[in-house]
Amino acid sequence: MSNIELATPQYPFSPGLLLGDTLYVSGHLGIDLATGKRPADLESEARVMMDAFQRTIQASHMLMDDLVSVTVYCTDLSAFATFNSIYVQYFQPPYPARAFIGAPRLLLDTHFEIQGIAVKDAHKTKAATPISG
Repeated sequence: MSNIELATPQYPFSPGLLLGDTLYVSGHLGIDLATGKRPADLESEARVMMDAFQRTIQASHMLMDDLVSVTVYCTDLSAFATFNSIYVQYFQPPYPARAFIGAPRLLLDTHFEIQGIAVKDAHKTKAATPISG
């Protein structure tokens, strides 16, 4: 098991843990590292969060397209379309399985939190087929 080392968090968790070929990515928030604050608009917050999430995945020598499962928490479900407009810029289809869950409140007064599971070289396999239903 390998701890993914990035900026030292002030909380007792690892940004990600690599176990074999599987990466478990902890929840990431849209906090600007330079200011320590949440950006003023939803698009910027989503982008800051996705950039941090991507850095954690890349630190384990994986790609965003190696993600197989993503969970997004959001304090305002009406932000679904806004979030998706940013989210899709980080992936190539087929997209990972995903849940978008309403939450009454998130840490540091953020609107979004994302966590995920990636499998090394998942982007190279044809075994993962989207199911339409």
